[in-house]
Amino acid sequence: MRAIVLAGGYAKRMGQLATELPKSLLPVAGRPAIDHIMDRLDEVAVVKIFLTTNLKFESAFRSWLTKKRLENTELVVEQSRSEEDKLGAVRALADLAPKLPPDDYLVICGDNVFNSSLRGMVDCYQQKRKPVVAVYHQASLDEVKAGSAVTLGEDNRIVNFQEKPKDPRTKLAGACIYLLPFSSLLRTREYVDEGGSRDEPGNFISWLCGQEEVYAYILDSYVWDIGTPKGYEELQKAFAGHRRENLRL
Repeated sequence: MRAIVLAGGYAKRMGQLATELPKSLLPVAGRPAIDHIMDRLDEVAVVKIFLTTNLKFESAFRSWLTKKRLENTELVVEQSRSEEDKLGAVRALADLAPKLPPDDYLVICGDNVFNSSLRGMVDCYQQKRKPVVAVYHQASLDEVKAGSAVTLGEDNRIVNFQEKPKDPRTKLAGACIYLLPFSSLLRTREYVDEGGSRDEPGNFISWLCGQEEVYAYILDSYVWDIGTPKGYEELQKAFAGHRRENLRL
């Protein structure tokens, strides 16, 4: 199993907070946010990590990789320098996928921070051998509107996945944490060629649910998205206690 961490965005909604650093490298509990994602990847058998970014933030990520000494992590740089000419997360996957070795792929957005171990999700995938999407319970229906609403059927198969729902009826939300067979990852090209959104991974998952069986794995913790200054502030508060615990160890 290999992993792809998506960090090719320009964080326009973050304002001055992310002019020099990408969202993934902003500090959370005294460490770059992406470190918390790497902790979760360390817990599962990931043999290689592909980290996608852009020309603007390439040097920042190379500096971070040098400090971390991550021999199993490869930086993949798209040739864009601004929001206007970026590929978008799904288009980046569609361009990257054919260049990758066939394998199972754990895809994670680099601005999603969570505490849940992914071992259970990997076990679920190994049993199903079908795409598995991590889901979690949102705090409110208003929060779901900014993300995705997920409806489950028998055996946790996803029967409806709606990105940016106007009137959600459930607090069960999808996280940008996917475990995909290589054949499903390659379908990002089919989706993009059909005119699908280049930059909303949730829309790809919604489309994929109509093409093949997709299952959910319910995380046992919340997922914080560093999408806005308010979201980043909430994340910092939530992780403040974890930093104190680590200092005592």
